[in-house]
Amino acid sequence: MTQKRLFLIDGTALAYRSHFAFSTSSRGGLTTADGQPTSAVYGFTTALLALINQEKPDGVAISFDGAKEDLTRTKVYAEYKSTREKMPDELVSQLELIDQVVRAYGIPVVRSTENEADDVIGTLAVRARDAGMKVFIATSDKDFMQIVDDRISLWNLRSSSRAPEIIGPPEVEAKFGVRPDQMVDLLALMGDSSDNIPGVPRVGAKTAAELLVEFDTLDAVLERAEEVRKPSVRAALLENREQAEMSRALVLLKTDVDVGIEVEDLGPPEPDRDALAQLFRDLEFDSLLKTLPEEESPELEQDYEVIESKAALDRLVSDLKSAGSFALCTETSGPDAMRSTLVGMSFCHRTGHASYLPFNAQPPVVKGGADALLKRLRPILEDPDIRKTAHDVKAQKHAMRTAGVDLKGVEFDPMLASYCLTPGLNSHALDALTLRYFSHNKTKTSDVVGKGKKQLTLFEVDVEKVGALAAEDTDFAWRIREQLEPELEEAGVEEVYRALEMPLVDVLLDMEREGIRVDLDHLQKLSEELEGRITALEEQVHKDAGEEFNLNSPAQVGEVLFGTLELHKIAGVSRPKKTRTGQFKTDAAILEKLAEHHQVPRLLLDYRQLTKLKGTYVDNLPAMVNPDTGRIHTTFNQAVAATGRLSSDNPNLQNIPIRTEEGRKVRRAFIAREDGWVLLSADYSQIELRILAHLSGDPTLVESFNNGEDIHTRTAALVHGLELDDVTTELRTHAKVINYGLMYGMGASRLGRETGMKPPEAKRFIDAYFAALPGVKALLDDTLEDARSSHEVWTMFGRRRPLPDIESSNHMQRVAAENMAVNSPIQGTAADIIKRAMLEVHRRIADSDLRARMLLQVHDELVLDVPEEELDEVKALVEEGMAGAADLKVPLEVTMGSGRDWLEAH
Repeated sequence: MTQKRLFLIDGTALAYRSHFAFSTSSRGGLTTADGQPTSAVYGFTTALLALINQEKPDGVAISFDGAKEDLTRTKVYAEYKSTREKMPDELVSQLELIDQVVRAYGIPVVRSTENEADDVIGTLAVRARDAGMKVFIATSDKDFMQIVDDRISLWNLRSSSRAPEIIGPPEVEAKFGVRPDQMVDLLALMGDSSDNIPGVPRVGAKTAAELLVEFDTLDAVLERAEEVRKPSVRAALLENREQAEMSRALVLLKTDVDVGIEVEDLGPPEPDRDALAQLFRDLEFDSLLKTLPEEESPELEQDYEVIESKAALDRLVSDLKSAGSFALCTETSGPDAMRSTLVGMSFCHRTGHASYLPFNAQPPVVKGGADALLKRLRPILEDPDIRKTAHDVKAQKHAMRTAGVDLKGVEFDPMLASYCLTPGLNSHALDALTLRYFSHNKTKTSDVVGKGKKQLTLFEVDVEKVGALAAEDTDFAWRIREQLEPELEEAGVEEVYRALEMPLVDVLLDMEREGIRVDLDHLQKLSEELEGRITALEEQVHKDAGEEFNLNSPAQVGEVLFGTLELHKIAGVSRPKKTRTGQFKTDAAILEKLAEHHQVPRLLLDYRQLTKLKGTYVDNLPAMVNPDTGRIHTTFNQAVAATGRLSSDNPNLQNIPIRTEEGRKVRRAFIAREDGWVLLSADYSQIELRILAHLSGDPTLVESFNNGEDIHTRTAALVHGLELDDVTTELRTHAKVINYGLMYGMGASRLGRETGMKPPEAKRFIDAYFAALPGVKALLDDTLEDARSSHEVWTMFGRRRPLPDIESSNHMQRVAAENMAVNSPIQGTAADIIKRAMLEVHRRIADSDLRARMLLQVHDELVLDVPEEELDEVKALVEEGMAGAADLKVPLEVTMGSGRDWLEAH
């Protein structure tokens, strides 16, 4: 008879591990469109699914810790776990969701209000072992090693390999030098800082193991302490006998807890497919939805064909003309829109039916191959009266433009429509929308071309496979249009979609294809300069720290700062913060605090800043230059930022630092196209504050802007009852912080942190600010009240931001939604205004004989390439277009500069 395999999962440990895995990664945390954090839920679910799929357990159960105040160990030692940081609010808000996922998988959750999850798991493990089962405890907690034997093993959650690390008696002894039955005594001697178990001073893991090898048990160690050879250890044992015994009581797992379930009743997972599907849809876990078996529902009609003959091509062209409206999708040889060639195109004008036209078929569909196909298609592709649908229309137009076709008549883009309807979605990609609206796992390009080193191009893939992929893409772009088009009008966002986002596509397309020139010689010199400074910083840090270590290793940095230098003591901190894995935290906020007391953390901050700048921009920009054009062609993203702002990739222009000298030197690398040309920078001045003045109608703000006063000086004078000439630089700075900060939910504590004010002083400042500018206070209050009523806010130009959590019982979610309610109308209106300005400037240039071209949009700034002889005319054109982009109660002020490079222009 096969031995039953029971898996017991330490749910609390897995939840923590999942949360911090995302929060410390470059990806950052996951959230849903409405702001609910989901990193821990996602990580927990993927780990749980991996265990189920890999191990196929005969039985499984999960346990979570109860409330801390109910734990029996705190009655033994009140300081037990007292040094642990409070569970992050982001994780607290996910515990109920994790519980729902576990139950949807049909896995019992076993808890005890009086005992920790460790004791529940320990009890189940021992009982299952005694019942003849093979037990695996899924955990990374070394405390469980004390019950490891020939039938109880650990399934290590921290294992980074695909095959999990299984820990049995030999692995315990190899790691700690003692038998599993000696682990309790080892832990009692060495203590545990994460649980605040004191142990015996001056006895670490190595010394504790040596003592147990010599004396076998803790009792024997304590009884024969006089025989211990090392004087300091001998004294510590003699002085701390009771502490050692208490520590043993704290680390000893209980195996007699009332768990309310029989181990024989623990069976394999019994997933509820519908419950999991609903959860994954709500949590926007598109990838996890695909792990579920297909729903038992009527299959979607998918009738696709590959065009293989001239007769079939003629029929397709005739059908598309007659239909007057169709969806299209291009397939290209690679991701670089300007250097790829067409592999094929797909078309759909009837739900469930689509055709793929291969450009690389052998033999070719028509004589003349791709050129002949494009000639045949050009009349319908360039006909503005034939209405077209294209998902991510800018990418499709790029492919067509590279092929020499000017695609016209595209009036619907499901990606942009989705973005206008639900701007907070994590993804508006076709795969995600297909799953969202049709619960259908569409074939992805990676499914066809593969991944990694063995990845193919679409040219190398069988035509039939590419055809199925492309036809399905077009079919679902058509289906999603049918779903979303009426929703645009119903939601009231059709105007921002039709008048702003869709027209902007052609503007961005021209800007991307235009690109911008970079000075490679300057970048090379800057790289060498930064390398020298980085090396000098590294040497200085080693000198000041008194030892050499890897500045790129957070673990080594932490050991030097808090171990060697003990900077926490200098800074007046009793215990430095640690990560869940036991490493000292060394993030920027911590280094900033320590830098007030020592040179090393300040040097480390400078080192990190320079290495990031060098790696991200200085050394990367040359590789981004298109060899055909000699220019960098960034990609502008319309459907990413929920506020309506544009973002950019390859490179990310928004993140080039401008406040540091080194960051400004990176801007100097962006230069005009040739001699006789200059870059023109046109930037809105204080646009968000001007929008605040307009929306609030506050007479003081409106008057101040209309009179051309310095708004921060005027604010400081009002708040403090001073004349304008009496306002100091410090008071103006405080006013500037609050002028901008109130739009982002700033309270007294944050104002105090950013200005150095004491909390009561900051509170008085805010109160005085609202008393001096009552229109601002009324606007903020009214906006919040309206948001709570309608669960959404709007910009001046009809951009909508849904706020489903504005009345959430979860404090963190509610506060986040309230901050969005306040800043979204202002930020979103600013985004709308710069987009309106781009449309107008682009139109004016296109309607003229000017050679100037718009190149970049970064924050509230436009950058243009301009011949010197056109500079005055272009300046006037740009200023008129930007200043006239909105009719506000205050003027839209545009500051301009020009120069050979972006830094000089800015």
